Amino acid sequence: MVTLDDILEGSQKVQKGLAVETKSMLKGTRFYKVRIGKKGDARMIVFLVTESKKIVPVLIRLKKDKIFGMNMAMNNTQVVDQIRKNLDHIIHDMEKGRFEEFAS
Repeated sequence: MVTLDDILEGSQKVQKGLAVETKSMLKGTRFYKVRIGKKGDARMIVFLVTESKKIVPVLIRLKKDKIFGMNMAMNNTQVVDQIRKNLDHIIHDMEKGRFEEFAS
């Protein structure tokens, strides 16, 4: 199980340079992969909007997830497809102001 605190801790790892940068899918952003949860039970891909320095979770999966978690890489077409779908929803929600910000 992944908690909000796990997600916030993962975001802090990105800020501190403790995440692995991966191929970006959006101009003006950077994508990172980071382990989250107790004992690194889950993986999270986030993107950082470089101008505002906002960190946004894009894809969170348990490491045991055979489709996403075990191979959460940009060369996994299923991961890329899911990220694209999630980004569409994220961008739409941001445009409509449907999000909550957390201090890191």
